[in-house]
Amino acid sequence: MQVLDKITTMSSQDVLKQIEEMGICEYGVYHGPLAKHLTKSLPGQGTWIAAALNNADTDYVLLDLLRENPEKVLKGLAIAAYAINAEQKILYLPEGQEALADQLKGLAMQYQTQIKTEFLDVRANKGTVRLHLVTAASLSDAFEGIGDDGIYVSVNGSQLKKVPSSTKIEELMDIRDVKAFLLGYRLHGREAAAWTVKEARIANGVIRGLTEKDCIVCETEKRLLQSRKQSCGKCVFCREGLIQLSYMQKEITEGRGKAEYLNLTEEIGAAMGSSTLCSMGQMSAEIARTAMGSFSDEYEAHMKKKTCPAGVCKSFVHIYIDPKLCIGCGECMDVCPKECITGKEKYIHMIDAFDCTKCGACMEACGQDAVVQTSGKLPKLPDRLTKVGRFKKK
Repeated sequence: MQVLDKITTMSSQDVLKQIEEMGICEYGVYHGPLAKHLTKSLPGQGTWIAAALNNADTDYVLLDLLRENPEKVLKGLAIAAYAINAEQKILYLPEGQEALADQLKGLAMQYQTQIKTEFLDVRANKGTVRLHLVTAASLSDAFEGIGDDGIYVSVNGSQLKKVPSSTKIEELMDIRDVKAFLLGYRLHGREAAAWTVKEARIANGVIRGLTEKDCIVCETEKRLLQSRKQSCGKCVFCREGLIQLSYMQKEITEGRGKAEYLNLTEEIGAAMGSSTLCSMGQMSAEIARTAMGSFSDEYEAHMKKKTCPAGVCKSFVHIYIDPKLCIGCGECMDVCPKECITGKEKYIHMIDAFDCTKCGACMEACGQDAVVQTSGKLPKLPDRLTKVGRFKKK
């Protein structure tokens, strides 16, 4: 704690001034000069200060900072607390991170910091100054004399690393098969490959490349569902907005999408951004807004052409048994969990499309590759049991 010992010989105003001179910025959604962020947040005596991820962060990749160097984060939080004379320091971890909290408990006690594993309720913590975990780590580095302008990123789920802010997205991954980039909370087209990580504004550390095998609509629905699960639900615009956005994406994946969903998504997303109290409401709609804005062709394919270009959405996928290849062995019938395949030995088998869940178990079991998946029009198929080799198209 040598840095902290040195800081305590300075006044809190001198520490604030040094933070300002260092040019340190708050990380994440609330980006801007840290000194300004700290001073404008001061509620007066009895100040509490908390370090946490953005509430909108559902990936948690930046928690690796705590796993790898927890003292750096706790030290940075202590520096910020001293600068504003905070009486209480709290480290917030997401729900479900109790094991990590237990690992940090001893060190947190040394830094007189309380640990909570819960959603940071902005309503209940109006008098609390909020600091991002990365900001705390950067503050510690700066006072140790090892600060830099690097940005933490996890590329396609890889280990978190710090790269220079001038690094381009295309320098971090093979982009030959990439059709879209998930950068933080937003989806972008291939043009984003030439952006630097600073330009991309990756507030949660996430960089992921999506290929032609990935469905933009499915990815958007999945991430909205994650946000719904994590949201505290206390802001009406956030709670109801996420429900509506998630519902519309699900409808689109199931072939019931409507053209007005595009405008509705933009309208709801804009309202959430301006009418909610924390990053969950302000940022969680961005995935839907950018997906629909940058990939309108995929949405049009789902809504108008009733097809999923990636072949992912099960509502647009058909599974059938090719009558030319089926030998009537019964292997597909044996593995079907819904028992929706009709047939007997030496007869062409048939799938009941109404009961089929499209799980693909029959495809894996068929040694003749007779079970076919397609997003196109179905060919002429038998409507009754027919002996192998006897089916003829009419």
